[in-house]
Amino acid sequence: MVRAVSEFGSEVARLLSERGMSLRQAARLAHYDVSYLSKVVNGHRPGSPELAAVLDEVLAAGGALTSIAAGGLNPDDVGRLGWVMRNPRRVDAAAVESLAAVLAAQRRAEDTLGSAVVLPAVAAQLGAVEELVTEARGNVRPAVLTVSGEWAQYAGWLNVSTGHPAAAAALYDKALGWAVEGGIVSLISEVVSQKGQMAYLAGRPGPVIGLSQAARRDPAAYPGQHAISAAQEARGHAMTGDAHATERCLDEAQMKAAEARSRQDEAPPWLYYHSPGFFDMQRGLAYKFLAADPHYRHLAARSLQTGYASLPDDQRSSEWAATFLCHLAAVHAQGGDVAQACTVALDGAVIARQLGSQSLTAQLSRLRAGMARRWPGEQAIAELAEALR
Repeated sequence: MVRAVSEFGSEVARLLSERGMSLRQAARLAHYDVSYLSKVVNGHRPGSPELAAVLDEVLAAGGALTSIAAGGLNPDDVGRLGWVMRNPRRVDAAAVESLAAVLAAQRRAEDTLGSAVVLPAVAAQLGAVEELVTEARGNVRPAVLTVSGEWAQYAGWLNVSTGHPAAAAALYDKALGWAVEGGIVSLISEVVSQKGQMAYLAGRPGPVIGLSQAARRDPAAYPGQHAISAAQEARGHAMTGDAHATERCLDEAQMKAAEARSRQDEAPPWLYYHSPGFFDMQRGLAYKFLAADPHYRHLAARSLQTGYASLPDDQRSSEWAATFLCHLAAVHAQGGDVAQACTVALDGAVIARQLGSQSLTAQLSRLRAGMARRWPGEQAIAELAEALR
């Protein structure tokens, strides 16, 4: 924490000097007390996310201060980002590699901090990245399109995770346009697949199936892309009750995931979370829609539990992984095991509280409400309600 405080204050001081702005001027523009801002700059007070967001605007920092406050960027990342944003016409291959490193840091930050904390910085940085797309030409343009498309795709995902589907759809369209221009086959596949995920969240199995199939249409895409889209198509079929098609797609997902593991050096950076455990959880999520059948309910619970348990420690405490705990709890509840459902849901509630995740809390709250209607007066459900406050 001391190091983060120092880094934040040092970067504010650097930006003030670079902009030729006094501390008093910055405090006035930010509507903050100058003495408080002085303590922040001198490392005696932490920079809050709210202050960071305001100062990002006042100092035109491109979201760098928000990222430091969230723990997403280190000083080297900040330096890279700042130089690229200040020199959009001088971007070369090395600068694009620096941007890719910054984006990788943001993805790591999300796993430990949650999507809501990371989103403001990524959104602010995307605005500056768009200028790079406008300015880039010649041999460097394909690389700029690649990193910019990845940035827009990631921002779209963060908006999905935080419950902003309209913003996510617009960002996915932007990412898809850049990916098509650049001929970035795996990114095209990823964005189309994520549009399918939005259809899943909206409860529309037809587009889930169709978009997942479209995402697998180009054989040149990395096999891990085909794997996740096949697993998603399986989920779409399971939503319609078609167990045979579900099993067929899950088998294809398993085969493609194994092929991807043999070609890991080719993996695109946004698939860093793919692992055997992740695909076990995908299998369990598909089976969850068939769980009225005790056989599939057992398979769903086993796949979700073993998949989650096999994730690395840092991923198990992430927001996205904790959503699978919600699904596991729901499977236990469907089978009538209220005690186990509440035990699993409480684990999810701990992560939701640690990350301040409204989306995860909302998902758990809906589960709790359903169990409370089914088992009124159950003590374990009351304890879950208390944990979600």
